[in-house]
Amino acid sequence: WRLGYEFVHGRSAEIFKTAGCRVIYHGLENIPERTGILFVGNHQSYLDIPAILAVMEDPTAFVSKSSVGRKPFLGPILEMIGCVSIEREDLRQALTAIKETGQRLQDGLNMVIFPEGTRSQGPEVAEFKKGSIKAATMVGAPIVPFRLENMYAIFEGNRGIKVKPSEVHVYFGPVIDVAAMSRQEQKELGGQMRDIVLALH
Repeated sequence: WRLGYEFVHGRSAEIFKTAGCRVIYHGLENIPERTGILFVGNHQSYLDIPAILAVMEDPTAFVSKSSVGRKPFLGPILEMIGCVSIEREDLRQALTAIKETGQRLQDGLNMVIFPEGTRSQGPEVAEFKKGSIKAATMVGAPIVPFRLENMYAIFEGNRGIKVKPSEVHVYFGPVIDVAAMSRQEQKELGGQMRDIVLALH
């Protein structure tokens, strides 16, 4: 994973420079030095992925819809860095994907999940899918919430293939020590994650 990740990581920031965009990061001090962290946040754009990867020094992968993995250019890149595909309508496959994500976390790979399940392509934040943090609670991995603002304005908010230079913000919240929680607290956390993410601004 590391070799593929170094290739992708080194080019992520270049995407925004080429587009004339400014990405402002808040709370980078909240990202622990350890690995095996589940990052949980909202999803506005395909560009969310390079925005996150640009500041992750350690290998980081994503839990993504299986349809994304079939895209000609993006699919091979996601596979190269260790991403996990999930088919939410197939409960058996979804459970397998959750277990695989938990194993990735135990192996020391950071993972990112977008609990909305798809891009909002706007400022709205949809409801988070149930079980979005299950991989973390299964293995006691820490969680770092994040929030993306105005990412959609670069591409999805425009017509056609026009790219609009924009200022976007990425907020990282304090780490959540899942291992120190009781099972009841972990269960409640799943329902609180959307509010935690919305509070980051």
